[in-house]
Amino acid sequence: MFDGRLTGSLILFALLILLGTAGYVVFDGVDWFDALYMTLITITTVGFQEEWTLSFGTKIWTLFIMLAGIGMFFFIFGQIAQRVIDFKRIGRIHMQNQINRLSDHYIVCGFGRMGSAVSQEFAAEAKPFVVIEQNTEKLERIRKFKYLLVEGDATKDDVLHQAGIKRAKGLIAVLANDADNLFLTLTARSISTNLYILARSIETASTNKLIRVGANKVVNPYETAGHKIARLAIKPGVVEFLEIATNQAKVDLTMETIPVQSGSDAEGNSLSGLNLRKNYNLIVAAITTPGRPTRFNPDPDEKLGAGDILLTIGNMKNLKRFEELCSTGD
Repeated sequence: MFDGRLTGSLILFALLILLGTAGYVVFDGVDWFDALYMTLITITTVGFQEEWTLSFGTKIWTLFIMLAGIGMFFFIFGQIAQRVIDFKRIGRIHMQNQINRLSDHYIVCGFGRMGSAVSQEFAAEAKPFVVIEQNTEKLERIRKFKYLLVEGDATKDDVLHQAGIKRAKGLIAVLANDADNLFLTLTARSISTNLYILARSIETASTNKLIRVGANKVVNPYETAGHKIARLAIKPGVVEFLEIATNQAKVDLTMETIPVQSGSDAEGNSLSGLNLRKNYNLIVAAITTPGRPTRFNPDPDEKLGAGDILLTIGNMKNLKRFEELCSTGD
């Protein structure tokens, strides 16, 4: 923090104190302590009563010390303030460099209750993500969590580019209102055609609009909460099982969608042929194929093809192993 310029200023300030003290001793013949006391109350403009009756020459000396001290105070304060600003700027540059190195990450636009919850889930799953926010109070909360952050309006092109939208895997639009989420979705889709966009809607009428402007999926939290409350009332056991299966923080069990890629060892094989329970200790709950209905509890002898997406339940380590099989093979 103390570079040569600021260090030099502090040395000059110390010399001013020494010079002022020596001047009082020489001009009025007072002892060094009284002279130092007089110098300090003059420089700091405290304004206590003088320790002795000042001569005309000493009053001129006092004016010099006073003006020089005030000027030095302002200069040093300005230097320190500049260093603080520089530290913040360096911090922003360092964070931007971290963001620039990301790829296949998520962008969370908005840090309200839902944005905060989404960010916590990403952090718990060790998924790379960036938060975009402009509210001062929310910015402080984000910094306390040490999340990667871009300060600004998420609906602006340059802010989305700072968050690495062209390299991102997905964008979560959870701004304060539907109009902002609508414009954000439109802007994000115009920048990246392959980006997966998940948007939050408050009004039911906004859902179709968000889909039309480019959202892949729209979530209405009130409708979702209503459905969950109804399911909890009707079938609490099923809901509890699904919560366990999708909450890795509680048990070593999670759900993942695993695509079968062309040329992988999984392509052309059946579930029974892969022997998932023995080799991976996994359960395939459903298979989705573009253009075909989803098959729940699929037949073990069904052949897997490129483009199939398997909804799979198991622990993360085994899921990763099976994902490798479906992408490149063992």
